[in-house]
Amino acid sequence: MAVSSFSGPIIGVRRARLGFILGASLGMATAAMAQDQSGFSRECAAKEITTITLIEDHGEAAILPPERLLGAVETQRSARSVCYAGRVDEALALYDSILALGPVTTAKR
Repeated sequence: MAVSSFSGPIIGVRRARLGFILGASLGMATAAMAQDQSGFSRECAAKEITTITLIEDHGEAAILPPERLLGAVETQRSARSVCYAGRVDEALALYDSILALGPVTTAKR
């Protein structure tokens, strides 16, 4: 019987530790996600979507050389990093350089 009286508090302490560890882990993950979300401006997000669509359209049309599309993807990655760093104006200029590829125009048959 003495063993059962010790196992109760020990199990309770273990559960408390486990709960604390899980709670702390969840808290850190939530804080990291919130920080990432707050670091990306709406302007950058709008340009990101536009450039993704443009790059995909050019890729499907296969009009531009692959090297040029790769350059656009690398520029987009740089713009994303710059925006996360808080340099929004610089990031927007990078996104605009991608948009200089122009829209995809295909001739109707």
